[in-house]
Amino acid sequence: MSFLLFLLISISSFLQSHAFAAKKSYVVYLGGYSNQAERPLSQPDELVRETHLELLGSYLKSKEKAKDAIFYSYTRHINGFAAILEEEVALEISHSPEVISVFENKGHQLHTTHSWQFLGLERDGKIPKKSLWRKARFGEDVIIGNLDTGVWPESESFRDEEGMGPIPSRWKGICQNDNDTKFSCNRKLIGARYFSKGYEAAIGPQSLVVRSPRDTDGHGTHTLSTAGGSPVCGANVLGYGNGTAKGGSPRARVAAYKVCWPPMNGSECFDADILAGFEAAIHDGVDVLSVSLGSDPSGYFGDGSPSARSTRSAEESQWCRPPEIRGRSRDR
Repeated sequence: MSFLLFLLISISSFLQSHAFAAKKSYVVYLGGYSNQAERPLSQPDELVRETHLELLGSYLKSKEKAKDAIFYSYTRHINGFAAILEEEVALEISHSPEVISVFENKGHQLHTTHSWQFLGLERDGKIPKKSLWRKARFGEDVIIGNLDTGVWPESESFRDEEGMGPIPSRWKGICQNDNDTKFSCNRKLIGARYFSKGYEAAIGPQSLVVRSPRDTDGHGTHTLSTAGGSPVCGANVLGYGNGTAKGGSPRARVAAYKVCWPPMNGSECFDADILAGFEAAIHDGVDVLSVSLGSDPSGYFGDGSPSARSTRSAEESQWCRPPEIRGRSRDR
């Protein structure tokens, strides 16, 4: 009887200690590189990553453990890293004078809205002579980056139109199609990337349907075409609402950054991936960032949020987020 009691106490203590030491994914934010397009050239990516390893290694008592824990190092416009940590370690790191903030890698939901007539860009489907669209040349050669569920490259909104000039020389992005050879970019859809490490760190390893920038949800294709899709005549929904669909900047170049994946527990877009997408987009040379995702408004724009951190690192880019909408809207 005494042995059984001892065994039960031992098992209980074991479970409690492991529950107490449960690990989660966190983002450690060290600041940004202000008033410049890149971090100092004297600090190449590897050197910045090394400082991240040294910092975390000093808390984990091992550089190798730090290397295993870190799944993103933000080294270009954002200075920080994302890692799997115990809560106590994350709290301890947050007290370091080198660290600005530490926040849990949380999930967010997809949002969207639009109305060109409300903005005065068109009237009853026609574009007035003094429309801002005409004055801005319909956004010609502006590069729009979209953080969302990716893009369906075959969409007519992103076709390679005849008469479109070469891709702007300032563009430094890529078309990441290593796992999807049918995914291709062109002079309209000039780049695409995907980020899933934060999603998998938060919910566990997943067998993702498409580990590529391809949109299997439809939300990202919708929001990117809303921002910069080319005019598509004869667009309708089940035969209703026939007309011409077009984006806010129909002559812009567009790039997709897939940071959202199949929903898990009500969330599909995680902080660590959002930050990685922001940093890549800024580095690639986007002029405007469209982000149709979020959480509670106060939480999303708070100082600890990834958007607040990223936008302070994107001083030369414009960032757009739709008005708050409860729930999702994918049929507009």
